[in-house]
Amino acid sequence: MKKILIIIPAYNEEKVIRQVIDEVKKEGYKNILVVDDGSTDATSDVAKKAGAMVVRHFINRGKGAAMKTGLEAAKILRADYVVTLDGDGQHE
Repeated sequence: MKKILIIIPAYNEEKVIRQVIDEVKKEGYKNILVVDDGSTDATSDVAKKAGAMVVRHFINRGKGAAMKTGLEAAKILRADYVVTLDGDGQHE
């Protein structure tokens, strides 16, 4: 079976990140990585409690850098496929 990794770059999304993760899980995906791009709120903690893997930038580096970090992690995790979603809940 192929390994699918869902990458969610996020910046100060503590209010919606749990819902985003829960929706992804509801669709049957288990490998979820949130790249916290230097949030000043509890985005990382909420994402971890929701069951996602979390990588955190210490400072905000921008969405492109967060995506790059996620793709580098996908290589390390040996993902066969990668899907990206925004952390603000705008994607269904």
